[in-house]
Amino acid sequence: MKSSEQRQVPRHRGKLPVFLKGGQGITRDFNVLGIYFETDRPFSAGQSIEFSIVLKHAYPERPVRMKCLGEIVRVEESSPKIGVATTIDSYSFEKLNDSDEQTG
Repeated sequence: MKSSEQRQVPRHRGKLPVFLKGGQGITRDFNVLGIYFETDRPFSAGQSIEFSIVLKHAYPERPVRMKCLGEIVRVEESSPKIGVATTIDSYSFEKLNDSDEQTG
């Protein structure tokens, strides 16, 4: 039986905090093309989105913030959280001080 999975690149499971304007979420899975996260904030498919993820161990001396721009491709409303699948169309990295880590 053939799998219905048709992703171009494999996804990796993991829980990382996602910082959004006016809210937060947590990733369920991600790859270089996009992420899926859960949040309390409502979103709509086709909507542009800005978010950031703090990568604690990506840089030897201190954490790094990955700031992303993308588009929401799917929203799954299932109680109590809302699942959001989004592309990563562009990103940049910013070194953080330890005190900046919690603000995304």
